[in-house]
Amino acid sequence: MNKGFAHLTVCAVLLFLSGCISAFNPVSNDVKFKPKTMAVVAGLDNEQNVQMAQAMSESLRKHTRFQVMTHKQVAQKLPGYPPRIQGPWKSAYFEIEVDYTKTDMKKVRSIQQQLGVDYLYVLWTPSETVYNRKIHSLNAIGQMFDNGKEVGNGRFNATAGRTDCCLVPAPDAKDKTDAMKDASDYVAKEIGEKTGMLKQ
Repeated sequence: MNKGFAHLTVCAVLLFLSGCISAFNPVSNDVKFKPKTMAVVAGLDNEQNVQMAQAMSESLRKHTRFQVMTHKQVAQKLPGYPPRIQGPWKSAYFEIEVDYTKTDMKKVRSIQQQLGVDYLYVLWTPSETVYNRKIHSLNAIGQMFDNGKEVGNGRFNATAGRTDCCLVPAPDAKDKTDAMKDASDYVAKEIGEKTGMLKQ
């Protein structure tokens, strides 16, 4: 088991929450986003979270006009990367019970200052739901900060495997990586649209 993850085998129909979960929402209509510098940081020190943060960095660079720092640059600038930042939830098992007041804002501000960027997007993957060993759904939640102040948030899932049929093999490492990339592209485009920073 990877550190920081809660793995559950659910002996019931897996609920796909995409219909009631928003991948990104600005916290206010008054927030005006600009094509300034940004960094994406993994909020937990486990392999999946780091992979997800790297995928999101690449997707935001590809789909938005934010000047996104590469994940390699982020790791070089933050000693001991990835950090472990208390995230915005009360619990995170089958799904994330969100509480944005739980985020360690002192640590967020410190990291943003160290990186020297205008926007910081912190991404957490606190749990993974596994259904009959055939469907793996990584639960993710993110917050965007402008100079230490929250300006956007949202949650989403990166799902590998679409059926629990016994004839279909369980998703492998590549399938899971591809699911992260697909989810990151979707979320990056939504961030771009809702901030007015989508590349044309």
